[in-house]
Amino acid sequence: MPVNKRFGFTLSGSFSRQFIPQDTVTNTWRGAAGATTGTTAATAATQYPDTTPDKPYLSDFQVSDAVKFNDRSSFGTTLDYKLSSYDTLSFSYQYGSFGSENNNNTIAFATNRIAPGNFSLTSVRGAVGRGQLTLTNGARWRHGRTHMPSLVFRHMGPVWRTEAGAGYSHSTNRNRDTGRGYLGALTARRTNVTVAFDDIFYLRPNRVTVTDGTTGALVDPYALASYALVSGGAPQPRDSIDYKRSAYLNARRAFDVRGLPVALKAGLDVRQSVRDMRGSDATYNYVGPAGTTLQLLDVEMSERVMPYGLPKLQAMSADRGWEFYNANRSYFTSDANAAYRSAVGFSKLAQEIVSAAYVRGDVALFDRRLKLVGGLRAEQTNLKAEGPLSDPTRNFIRDASGRVVLAASGTPARLTTDSLAASRLTYLERGMHAAKEYLRLFPNFNASFNVRENLIARAAFYTSIGRPDYNQYAGGITLPEVDNPVATNQRITVNNVSIKPWMAQTVKARLEYYFEGVGQIAIGGFRREFENFFTSTILDATPEFLALYNLDPDVYGGYDVATQRNLAGKVRMTGFEFEYKQVLRFLPHWARGVQVFGNLTALRTTGEAAADFRGYVPRTYNWGVSLSRPKYSVRANWNYQGRRRLEAITGRSIEASTFQWRQKRLNLDLQG
Repeated sequence: MPVNKRFGFTLSGSFSRQFIPQDTVTNTWRGAAGATTGTTAATAATQYPDTTPDKPYLSDFQVSDAVKFNDRSSFGTTLDYKLSSYDTLSFSYQYGSFGSENNNNTIAFATNRIAPGNFSLTSVRGAVGRGQLTLTNGARWRHGRTHMPSLVFRHMGPVWRTEAGAGYSHSTNRNRDTGRGYLGALTARRTNVTVAFDDIFYLRPNRVTVTDGTTGALVDPYALASYALVSGGAPQPRDSIDYKRSAYLNARRAFDVRGLPVALKAGLDVRQSVRDMRGSDATYNYVGPAGTTLQLLDVEMSERVMPYGLPKLQAMSADRGWEFYNANRSYFTSDANAAYRSAVGFSKLAQEIVSAAYVRGDVALFDRRLKLVGGLRAEQTNLKAEGPLSDPTRNFIRDASGRVVLAASGTPARLTTDSLAASRLTYLERGMHAAKEYLRLFPNFNASFNVRENLIARAAFYTSIGRPDYNQYAGGITLPEVDNPVATNQRITVNNVSIKPWMAQTVKARLEYYFEGVGQIAIGGFRREFENFFTSTILDATPEFLALYNLDPDVYGGYDVATQRNLAGKVRMTGFEFEYKQVLRFLPHWARGVQVFGNLTALRTTGEAAADFRGYVPRTYNWGVSLSRPKYSVRANWNYQGRRRLEAITGRSIEASTFQWRQKRLNLDLQG
């Protein structure tokens, strides 16, 4: 909206509500994704006989009927003022909010014990009375807000072009359950049952039979009266607050060097990110009378037919669970020590400051057919973090000289044996303090050449970084029992603050051909080498390592450290890209306005550490067709993602080099 020749503003806003069903089915196949136990004692809670990789068997079956509502809203405004013909000042403010409500009902069938010979690929007979049914309800309310003002000055003169700006962002993410009237994590259980699966196929057993372990009578697993309430729980107020501050300055000037157009650009910027997290969990164990589960019945959700061919399930209600808890507080017990340790474990603070400077040069050759761009960016990263500190020696009794007093057993005498009092002495909120800094250089080079008027060849080289997440620095530290003469297997356990971020160097080439009118066809490839991936390890507690956590090497120098390190090997990823887009102008007049497009990406990893590189999509295809007319348009888009490899799976009866995979998927979007 232009107010006058110097001043104008914009306004924008939106709101959306989305309903998302989130049905899942989970099958535990022993010898495939689940390990076996071999021969165990008769008193063991579970026993799954060994098998061979070609003959896995189903031991557990679980189905979840989950619903989710998302609300999103946003508001934005910009104020632009023209200071002169070359200078402008812009202020912007962005606001966004997000709200989410979840309701998840899950039924789980567990055999717990299977006798050798009582299983095959298509049927399983659990041991009599060893099976278990579990019914859970999980409800959660989450809300987040973001406020982001920024100020930018621009000078677009005939010689110099400069830009300077500053921004601030404040974002909150809050979880509330009991505060919203939910008693989440309701759990009800039926034990002493016999579970059998029959007519099993890839998705689920077509028939599940549950009988009482004592009488042999059939048990209805979908009736709430069949279960006994075990517990309810909820995250207490759990908050995450993020602050981001940034400032930058860029300057660019163009030159003419003996007829060649040259441009130089340089800049500075600094970015600060702070994350402050607090929260806790609470579990309320039910110790009241039996036969109360029907008081928790969720009438509405119980009318829904369960997914994957299961019938209606009498579900529990988090709302009624909270009402029941408040009306019968004496029926529930809680663990104050667990709640305290949970709050300390969630309390973390991390701060990262990235200061950067760069220089860039542009030049055009051969009548601007060849364009070259190159530069170097330097980034200095400084980190500080606070997390939980676990130091068991703070509960030791010491004499006047500071020496530990030993009990008759030879172990250190304790100040207290009360679990909560001991935790308050030894498990300290934000008692760990860590600091880290590192400098990285990022060279890059880009080139494009107009082979013909409608044919362009491109090449590039650049460097990327993957910084560790904040928990790597604020994850906390557990110290050994120093001065305990009988303690064994003592180590310092901590996330390695000194671990290097992974780095990658990429070489890329691309050829683009542009059709007359609208459209292009392009083909390209790249090679990217990653280094410094993370892995777990045991290190010596060197003075340099201990200094990162302000620990005295005279006290802790003789202990090992369970932490992480960077892998020495590299991973090489090669990729192929193809893209096509064209308006079909050659069609008859009545079919004009049709446009087709398609692209594909294929990736492959090799190298010593390739097994540690997971989660990427090796095959991605997109294609579509659209029809545009003056009064209407229709568009269809297809997106295909190939299956992707995730974590490795290990255990008894599981063949080596077994991995979890995410299934391939094909999505279709229709717009009219």
